[in-house]
Amino acid sequence: MSVIEGLMLCLAVLFALLGALYYIDVRVAAMPRLKEPPLQSGEEATPVATASAASVPAGKEGKLNA
Repeated sequence: MSVIEGLMLCLAVLFALLGALYYIDVRVAAMPRLKEPPLQSGEEATPVATASAASVPAGKEGKLNA
């Protein structure tokens, strides 16, 4: 096997993996979001607030700012 054939094989595998990753990404993005179950009467809400989460305006969670 020559160097060129090896390079072409590597590129073919790379593009196949990128295509599979793109397919999985599209499928996961199309899935509905999971809802959190309601709290039981004896449980307290545990706030998960970080510096970055506190600075995100309401309604903008999960959106890219790109």
